[in-house]
Amino acid sequence: NVSFAIPKGTTLGLIGSNGSGKSTILKLITKITYPTSGKLAVKGRIASLLEVGAGFHYELTGRENIYLNGSLLGLKKKEIDNKFEEIVEFSELRQFIDTPIKKYSSGMYVKLGFSIAIHVNPDILLVDEILSVGDANFQSKCIKKMRDIVADSEKTVILVSHNMVTIQALCDKTLWVEKGIIKAF
Repeated sequence: NVSFAIPKGTTLGLIGSNGSGKSTILKLITKITYPTSGKLAVKGRIASLLEVGAGFHYELTGRENIYLNGSLLGLKKKEIDNKFEEIVEFSELRQFIDTPIKKYSSGMYVKLGFSIAIHVNPDILLVDEILSVGDANFQSKCIKKMRDIVADSEKTVILVSHNMVTIQALCDKTLWVEKGIIKAF
């Protein structure tokens, strides 16, 4: 019985305690899982950062995973070629780009995953607690990039976070969910 609409260009903060249903909502939007009843309508290209390393193949290198993940997010090879240097530069992983990602730290996964997702030019960007991972310098860089994205009136962003300062700084609206029930919108 959860019902809400997010207008194009909105940055929505999705808040609630652990286990409240926030990540489930994102998984429904990305069609990782499907609703047992009701309907869900999504319009536009979605890029998501739901879990560290989601969509990566651990035997492949960072370079190969950029192409794999980019294609999973709907980009053609030529589009990935055009964005490749920007992705690598933002990720700060140039010296490791030809290393299999099974040797990456969790912070390195996050850097690569975030870099790919923000460079695919999505209509809708879903971010699940990803901004709280990584070193302080990279977190700051991500927040700055997120500010650029949310300033674009054509982009819709859904940001899950327990950091209310981040929610207040980046979001137009907030959806509070507890035990699968909307407490406030």
